[in-house]
Amino acid sequence: MATPLTGRPFSRLFVPTYNAIIGFFFLVATASYFYKLHFLKPKSSEKRPLLGGQAVKPATGFLLGYRKVRSVLLYQPPGRYLEPVGTMFVVLGYIALNVFYTFYNHPWETSAVLENRFGLVCVANLPIMFLLGSKTGLLVQWTGWSHEGYNILHRHAGRVVCLTALGHVITNAYRTPLREQLMSGPRIGVGGGLSILAFIIILVTSFAPARNKMYEVFLYAHVWFLVGGIIVLFFHYPRVRPYCTAASVIFLWDRINRFKNAHHVVATATLLSGNTVKLSLNVNSTFREIHWKTGQYVYVTINKLAAFQAHPFTIASPPNPNTLDLIIRARKGFSKTLFMSESLEHEVTFHGPYGSPPQYDGCSRVILLAGGAGISYTYPEAVELAKKHSGMDIDFLWVVPQRDFSSWVDLDEKYNVDFKLWVTSEQGRPNIDQYIKDSVKAAQGQKVAVGTCGPAPLVLAARNACSSLLWNGVDVEFYSENFGW
Repeated sequence: MATPLTGRPFSRLFVPTYNAIIGFFFLVATASYFYKLHFLKPKSSEKRPLLGGQAVKPATGFLLGYRKVRSVLLYQPPGRYLEPVGTMFVVLGYIALNVFYTFYNHPWETSAVLENRFGLVCVANLPIMFLLGSKTGLLVQWTGWSHEGYNILHRHAGRVVCLTALGHVITNAYRTPLREQLMSGPRIGVGGGLSILAFIIILVTSFAPARNKMYEVFLYAHVWFLVGGIIVLFFHYPRVRPYCTAASVIFLWDRINRFKNAHHVVATATLLSGNTVKLSLNVNSTFREIHWKTGQYVYVTINKLAAFQAHPFTIASPPNPNTLDLIIRARKGFSKTLFMSESLEHEVTFHGPYGSPPQYDGCSRVILLAGGAGISYTYPEAVELAKKHSGMDIDFLWVVPQRDFSSWVDLDEKYNVDFKLWVTSEQGRPNIDQYIKDSVKAAQGQKVAVGTCGPAPLVLAARNACSSLLWNGVDVEFYSENFGW
């Protein structure tokens, strides 16, 4: 039987191998995005079909198998808190890796080793959690992942940190009474107790029901308890200090970049139907030039309405030298306060833009689907694509509950886009699955991409329609844009 690994021998095995596995995963994601961005674009000398897109080869053999794998990874099972299969595969792999290292070659006759394992796994994941929570880091640019994609991984990394910290305390309490722990001195007992209290508060407020019902509470708790928890954890035990330092450097780097990317502008609020506000930021009211791409997002702060709160919103206007528009549905907290405000002019601080929007070059047809405020993504994308690619067929559908929602954006024919409006109060709910399949069929074998933004049922239907097409050998790209906390 192998000798159980404890203390420093386990640390020397765990830390380098664990970081190597995590680093390899991000390296593969970066290489995949780089290849897709630079090598899958059609070359200028390539002969194009009459429709202006890239001809799609019939799927056979290896290509068919590859598309079936993509289909499985893209598919999302129905369920409120379920993610796409590919995302769940990554998350489960990450959790399994941490479980493996926690219990690998563990001597079950003592809880002291397990206590140390929980503590080491906890602090080793701190820099990863902060890196995934960073909105300005290099990973955002290198991997091309969406805001929501990063948030999903960040949330699970945070849960691993909090749960292993809790496991560290429980196993320590099993061996040493809690009272003795607290009396062991301010560094070990009190410092450890305060840090686990901070982590528990963060964990409880981070679950979806709590986040959705009291976002402002979650936001303040998330930031301030995390900062306080890291500080007291730093003094808890000397061997955790390198990890706390690394996490702090990432956090400060992110905040410094946010400060460098901050703009102070004057914004005008326009009340729209459906309890909605269009916030038009005057980009000429700042001395710095502001440039953005369609599909990017910014973080907005209006201190007079919600001090020190930064809320993410997709930019709802195509690039232009005058105004950056945001469409904000009034729900709770900040958005409701903005909608109810008597003032229609605000001093706004925003930082960004961020995000690596998808590239639709080489597509014959792009299907853009929006539901309600999801128009923030699809509308500027459609206008910009029509402007840059005259031969591209843009299939645009906007699903709204009432017809007067059409006043949110300019649907004029001058943009050379066939803006189709689907009013559910008059037409019922659309069959998104059939709509996408009919549109792909009409492309007559040319390369098609689907971009969607809106309520979860619409995104789910669009995603699984593309999954079904891939399973049958049809090459289709899928991209969804949505914000979760």
